[in-house]
Amino acid sequence: MIITGLELKNFRNYSHLELEFSPDNNVVLGRNAQGKSNLLEAVYFLSHLRSNRAPRMRDLVLEGRERASVRGFIIDGETRLNIHVSFGRQGKSVEVNGQKEGAPSRVRGLLKCVMFAPDDLYIIKGDPARRREFLDETAEGLGPLAAKRVLQYKHVLRQRNAVLRSWEEHGAALASVIEPWNDALVKAGAAVVARRAGMLPVMESRVDEAYRLISGGESEVRVRYRGTFEAGSGDEGEIEEQMRRALEASGNEEKRARTTVVGPHRDDIEITLGGREARFSVSQGEQRTLAFCLRVAQGRYLEGETGKTPVTLLDDVLSELDIDRREKVLELSGKGSQAILTATDAPLDAGEAKGKVFMVQRGKVTVV
Repeated sequence: MIITGLELKNFRNYSHLELEFSPDNNVVLGRNAQGKSNLLEAVYFLSHLRSNRAPRMRDLVLEGRERASVRGFIIDGETRLNIHVSFGRQGKSVEVNGQKEGAPSRVRGLLKCVMFAPDDLYIIKGDPARRREFLDETAEGLGPLAAKRVLQYKHVLRQRNAVLRSWEEHGAALASVIEPWNDALVKAGAAVVARRAGMLPVMESRVDEAYRLISGGESEVRVRYRGTFEAGSGDEGEIEEQMRRALEASGNEEKRARTTVVGPHRDDIEITLGGREARFSVSQGEQRTLAFCLRVAQGRYLEGETGKTPVTLLDDVLSELDIDRREKVLELSGKGSQAILTATDAPLDAGEAKGKVFMVQRGKVTVV
């Protein structure tokens, strides 16, 4: 998969920008706070219809403007895609090849990309929400159907939690009021858990392989799904049954907490290195390497499941590495794929930088 061009209007610090990318490496150079990361964010936005950095879409709109837009021109095998997303106070509009999409979620995951960023460290050392986000982001990359299942679960969860927050108003009728939401939550939740649990054994071997190559060590990396209930064999029907039993057993706790305490929104990933829990018991350097390897595994998993090689986005992840480590990182992250990477100085010797080099200064981009 290749993104050949990018067009931005009023996006972050770009009032108007048109870029053409190389199908190989694209190195974006510039000092800090000039707009390098904003370019990668725009590509990520086309893939996921949300930012990887900002929780609110209005934060992406250039100050003083009402709307912003991002357009990407993509080659997917024999298919050509023109994805255009416009957004502002009046909402969001999504078009594919000039046709407006009534359900924007159907566009999520059409462009596949993997983003490597410095704060990936917190996938390892942060709270469980960061690891759940990583899994859900991976599911989004599989395509619209997998992405829709995650959204469905979140919608049902919000509705069920609203009932729990006012359970005293329902009194004895609570059981009948909440039962339809239990049914919906179990069905949606089982699909999410089955997908998450199914992807990890495949990704685990990729993480371990990448870590050994980069570190040169022999410590084994293990990645395990830790749910709020026993998922059994992983079959969706069995997961539904187990989740339903767990919901029934947690009724009193839910009334006290006024929120749903069982389900994939409370699950976690346990990552160990040489038998030590990576979140607490390994160095920050090892944590950073593990986070990088998770991203490598994410890309390999998406490629294996979809047959499409994701675009690789590397946001200033090479600056602290020596040349040997940089070469290993670039080989692992961008092997066989188009890569767009940012740096304050050239990450490779001029003879090795196959592709294009851009210079960014105050929201202006020139080809070097």
